Amino acid sequence: MLNLKAVSVRGLSGVGAKTAEALENAGVSTYYDLLCKFPRAYEDHTPRYSLSETSPEHSSALVMRISSAPRIAYTASKKRVVRFSARLSDSEPLVNVVFFNQPYLLSTFHQGEDWLFYGRVTRSTGGWFMFSPSYEKPREDYSQAVPVYPSVSGIGSKKLAKIINTCLDAIENEEVAESLLEEILEEEGLPDIKSSFFSIHRPQSREEARRASERFAFEELFNFAVASIRLSRREDTKTVTPLKPQSLTPFTDSLPFELTDAQKRVISEISGDLTGNGNARCRAMRRLLQGDVGSGKTAVAAAAMYLVAKNGAKSVIMAPTEILARQHGANLERFFKMHGIPVYLLTGSTTAAARRQIEERLLSDEPLVLVGTHALFESGINASGIKLVVTDEQHRFGVKQREKLLSMADSPNSLVMSATPIPRTLAMFLYAGLDISIIDEVPKGRQEIQTVLIPPAKKERMYSFIKDELAKGRQGYVICPLVEEDEEGTDGLLSAEEVHEALSKTLAPFRVGLLHGKMKPANKKEIMEEYAAHNIDLLVSTTVIEVGIDVPNATVMAIENAERFGLAQLHQLRGRVGRGSEKSTCVLITPSSSRDALERLSFMCKCHDGFKIAEYDLEKRGPGDFFGSRQHGDMPFAFSEGIRDVAMLEHVTEIAKKYV
Repeated sequence: MLNLKAVSVRGLSGVGAKTAEALENAGVSTYYDLLCKFPRAYEDHTPRYSLSETSPEHSSALVMRISSAPRIAYTASKKRVVRFSARLSDSEPLVNVVFFNQPYLLSTFHQGEDWLFYGRVTRSTGGWFMFSPSYEKPREDYSQAVPVYPSVSGIGSKKLAKIINTCLDAIENEEVAESLLEEILEEEGLPDIKSSFFSIHRPQSREEARRASERFAFEELFNFAVASIRLSRREDTKTVTPLKPQSLTPFTDSLPFELTDAQKRVISEISGDLTGNGNARCRAMRRLLQGDVGSGKTAVAAAAMYLVAKNGAKSVIMAPTEILARQHGANLERFFKMHGIPVYLLTGSTTAAARRQIEERLLSDEPLVLVGTHALFESGINASGIKLVVTDEQHRFGVKQREKLLSMADSPNSLVMSATPIPRTLAMFLYAGLDISIIDEVPKGRQEIQTVLIPPAKKERMYSFIKDELAKGRQGYVICPLVEEDEEGTDGLLSAEEVHEALSKTLAPFRVGLLHGKMKPANKKEIMEEYAAHNIDLLVSTTVIEVGIDVPNATVMAIENAERFGLAQLHQLRGRVGRGSEKSTCVLITPSSSRDALERLSFMCKCHDGFKIAEYDLEKRGPGDFFGSRQHGDMPFAFSEGIRDVAMLEHVTEIAKKYV
């Protein structure tokens, strides 16, 4: 019987050493890993024969004859494009077909040939256009569910599709070992693993693919639930010597702001956990701290760290990105400076000398606070004196990472912080075994962010408004869904690079910066420091700024292609402005005329409560937004985006409890 998790891709026909290395760099080392690279979408290649049958909202398949010889043209940014015209019939208008950075296509397409092009058809003053469509030779058997794959570590989507199909051919006549218990498959009526992989990669219909993906979503959630339950049961058995009660007044009085009643309540709950409420032994703290954007979670965590430090012990706080880790480090240094509590930062860019210094301090008896990223896992540091582990945006880390971090300390108390509003059902699933505290109040003086929705046609007026804000000495952001304009499968979405280039001219003499996830950490750090120091007026960025940027002077944000983001993510992005006392504005820009998209974005304009937004998005889109979009891979889930029914989470958890 073939175990897909034990067969290396290096033995797959047509996969050479270079391709195998690229796959392994993307986390694909076995047949199972490869087949779990699911299509990002399915295309309906049923051909249309008239432009009147198409919509700019949806991609369509058009069988067209190439009317002009393909030629090289240039964009405003001097990038090469292949361009030619084609038409469905003599009675139909010409369609301009454009491909970015693929000059080799000059030898692929020839005047007079018929091709099936799949993509969005848009109309502008220059006529009808299709940008970067997929293409194939016309054939008689058109499919309504053609898989489209993301590119992986330098391997294009078409090459990945070919490798996956080779793998399917290799296992077609093999008996494949199942990864779920047979009784669960029977009880839940789920298809077996082999047929599910074929249904996802070679579906006869979208419904068949959907049913197969539900099987993998169930398996993933089941495995996560089992791991969470096992971890929480182990944690429940851990007792610790409680910390000695300390007066927190010196710390709270030294803060440059007044704590809200909600913050005071949560600090009291955490203090009770850490001190055991007078008991000689107590259960180690396992608490989730949820609070909306800007509600003051860091100050609450700092109060807990202060209590630990006054007991002569150490605390660790881990963040998912270096930007957020540095932000925490700066804030905590400001909070603790007058109290003599040292704060150290450990990230992937920390020098060897600084790392050795941190390791020495950790071995000493002095109290301290260590701020870090995932580099904490890889450092091999001795953290035996740590009494409190704080993880920020915990949902971005898996159960195994949480377990590993807690195992670093000898008597670990755990505080999990999340600014991502998560409905209670999801929170109970993701954070099994944790007590929950919620900061449901915003600091005094914090103004509500005005949020407006506009079509692209009104962007000129918007940029005039942004110019006025910058002229007042304020700062702003423009958020884009892409880094580069020629990323695969992007259907002409605006990219940070092209917007930055355009705005550097449009908004001159104001200084426009660029930030995105493909930059090296040192470059990202430099840009953020320049922005914080107001050496940059407007920052064009991808969602890398979603968490970890706190610039009170920023009062305006524009979000391009807002329909491509979940509401919870839009709310996180919106929270980067309005952090000072000045009135702030967030502009959502969408070319969409979809009723559902406009309803969702209109709700976003009216509602500023993150938890209400989360509940609404959950109702409309399912938990996919909380289980991470594939745009930036926030969550430890790969398959669970498609789940629409929250009851499934509860059901899976009950089954997991039975089998644990």
